[in-house]
Amino acid sequence: MFRIWYGRGPNKIDLSELENKLGYKFKNAELLKQALTHTSFFNQKEKNKVNHFQRLEFLGDSVLNLAVSKYLYQKFPSSSEGELSKIKSIMVSQQSLVKYAQLIKLEDFVIIGKSVDLTQGRGKFSILADCLEACLGAIYLDGGFNFCKKIINRFINQEQTDLLNKREIRDYKTSLQEVTQKKFNCLPNYKIIKEEGSEHQKIFHIEVYIGGDVFGAGTGKNKKEAAQDAAYHALKRLEFF
Repeated sequence: MFRIWYGRGPNKIDLSELENKLGYKFKNAELLKQALTHTSFFNQKEKNKVNHFQRLEFLGDSVLNLAVSKYLYQKFPSSSEGELSKIKSIMVSQQSLVKYAQLIKLEDFVIIGKSVDLTQGRGKFSILADCLEACLGAIYLDGGFNFCKKIINRFINQEQTDLLNKREIRDYKTSLQEVTQKKFNCLPNYKIIKEEGSEHQKIFHIEVYIGGDVFGAGTGKNKKEAAQDAAYHALKRLEFF
């Protein structure tokens, strides 16, 4: 436990409690203290000492993007760069970061100036998101990338289930392939049944076969979209969800 001061009295923060919530024990506790300290805690002269979380936030943002990119690359092997970018942008958004910050009650540990605490509150979304990224930066410096990756993957698994199940971004082809390999010991086969429209406004119709039988049909503005739609309907028939 360490003691900090702001305003008219002392405030104690139990670092071990936050470490338990994060799932990481710091070797250098000063890094975690810095990650929790908002710029408003210092006056302008003291800010030049760089004891606040801005530099760690910068580092944590890069670590977060790398970890999420690697997770998505491995999770969705059939998805295009554009599809992966779409999912990543949601996962690393302020809204997603705040969800996890609130889950571990990060607002209870943020060190901010009294004026900001009274006017904006330590639960302000931008402060929580920045502080969480700073914590990731601190963990990276203290323990390396693998520890950060474990924490970020846990965050993804806990908070992003609904996101990954959304039809518009989920990789149904990969899910169907995994199901058919386990259940039928074979791979799904996709066939283009029909193409409609002009060259620049085509609609593709695709059917997916499992063991010679049609299990789903889909349409889309391109072959990939139509195949994903067909895989979605095949998974519904297989009562996957």
